[in-house]
Amino acid sequence: MIEGGNKLFESHKTSVTIAWILRIFLISFGIYEIIFGYSVFGIVILIAVFLILLPAILTRQHIFVPLEIEILFLVIVTFEYVIANSLGFYARFDYYDKFQHTMIPSIIAFMGILLFYIGYLLGKFRASYLMSWAVIVLITIGLGGILEVSEYAYDMVIGPATNFGISHGTLTQGSPLLDPYHDTMTDLILDVIGALIGATLGIWLLLRHEKDGKSSLLDEEIEAMEDYLSKNKK
Repeated sequence: MIEGGNKLFESHKTSVTIAWILRIFLISFGIYEIIFGYSVFGIVILIAVFLILLPAILTRQHIFVPLEIEILFLVIVTFEYVIANSLGFYARFDYYDKFQHTMIPSIIAFMGILLFYIGYLLGKFRASYLMSWAVIVLITIGLGGILEVSEYAYDMVIGPATNFGISHGTLTQGSPLLDPYHDTMTDLILDVIGALIGATLGIWLLLRHEKDGKSSLLDEEIEAMEDYLSKNKK
């Protein structure tokens, strides 16, 4: 969890700094939100940070979520549970929801490509870049569809039961700009665009990495965890 003392991260101090800033900010904001704001969002934020750090805590940093995945995950938590929900950007700014429906699928798809690459490094997954790209795009689009179903469920069941307190008194589907049907269709279209952007960017970076032939931080992280696991099997 404290990567600064680990030789693996000595040449990647910028990434370590970003990760620590996100961790400290989210933990602090989560505690503040529990005490002074929407306790549900504060609890979710703290649980998210705890879960992403749990492997490192349990194994004394020998097994951990790769720093690239952690940073992207914490960025999603920041935009979704801090900016969008706790600070009410969904309710205050009509177009913020559309921004989220483009950006978050982009990050999720990019993370998906990284997970496929990790599977490749571990010898657990073999597929072409095109196949990996297609699978990640489809999974990301599917997650977007599940989100729309959950929003509908909130508007129909959970929202009325809680007096729409979680969503600052507003429905999650529909907006001052669009009726619920066109709002949902627009969200799904933006989910597709975001998935295409994130997956394409991920594959492009992997191709560049393959061409350069240099070891990345992700390569080093996976190698370090593999070495630890192999030593403990003996």
